[in-house]
Amino acid sequence: MKKRVFAFACMVCLVCSFLLSCNNDDNDTQTPITAVTTSKQHKDVASANKEIISIVENVFGTESSVRSKTNSKIKTPKCATITSEITEDIKTVVIDFGERCELSNGVVISGSIRMTFSLKLDNESKIEIKYTLDKVVYKDITVSGNATTIFSFQNDTGNTKFTTTSDFSFVWKDTLTATSKTNFTTESFSGSTNPDTPASLVFYSLTTGNSITEFGNGDKYSVEITVPLRNESSCEYIVSGVVVTKENSATVTLNYGDGKCDNIATQTDADGNETTIEL
Repeated sequence: MKKRVFAFACMVCLVCSFLLSCNNDDNDTQTPITAVTTSKQHKDVASANKEIISIVENVFGTESSVRSKTNSKIKTPKCATITSEITEDIKTVVIDFGERCELSNGVVISGSIRMTFSLKLDNESKIEIKYTLDKVVYKDITVSGNATTIFSFQNDTGNTKFTTTSDFSFVWKDTLTATSKTNFTTESFSGSTNPDTPASLVFYSLTTGNSITEFGNGDKYSVEITVPLRNESSCEYIVSGVVVTKENSATVTLNYGDGKCDNIATQTDADGNETTIEL
C-alpha cells in the first residue's frame, strides 16, 4: 500500500513540474513592452526632417517660375547662400549654409542642399523636385540622404500641394545612428473669414502622412497623422489634428484641439492617461 501511495505522489510531482514548465515557456514567449531610450534624439530627427523639407519648399517657391505658396512658419535663413543655374529648362539650386547658419528655431546648421527641378509644369500641372544633402550637420548631428518632392498647382482654385518622400540617415557624435523615412503631403488653401482682407493673403494648410525611424540601438518609432494637421497663416501653432506615435510597443496620441489658436495639446499615453501639454 505504501509503495502505491509513494508512486502516486511521484506521478503528481512530475505532472506539476510539467505544468509549471509549460507556464514558464508561455511567459517566455510573451513580448514585453520595451521603453524607448532615444526620445530626445527622435525629437531631433523629426525637427531636422521638418526644417529641411520646409526650407526646400520655400526656396522652390522663390526660385521656380510657377506660382507657389506655403503656410510653413519655417523660412529660409538669411545666412544661407542661394546659387542657381539653368540648363534646358532644368534649374539646379544649391542652398549653402556654410560652416554655421542659425535657423529660426535657434538650431545651427551647416553644409548644403542641392536640388533640381523643371521650370515648367507638366501636363498634370506638377513639377518633380529632387534634392540631396551634402555634409549637412544639424545640431551636431550629421544628416545625409535624398528626397523627392512633387509640387502640384490647381489653376481653378490656386491651391498648391507638396508631397515629399525622404530617406535620411542620422549619425550622432556618440556613434548612435538612425534612419528615417517620411511620406508627408501639405496642401495650402486660399480663404478668408474677414471680408476686408484679400483671400490671397489669408490661407491655411492641411498636412497628412507618416514616418518610420529606426535607431541603431533597436528603438523604433512609427508616426501617423490620423487627422490632418491644420496650420493657419494667422496662428503660430497647429490649431487641430491628431498624431499617433508608436514607440517600440507603446502608443502615444497627441491631439492638437478643435481649431482654437493656442499652444495647448492633449497627450494620451499607452495606459490611457491624458496630459495637457504646452507646445
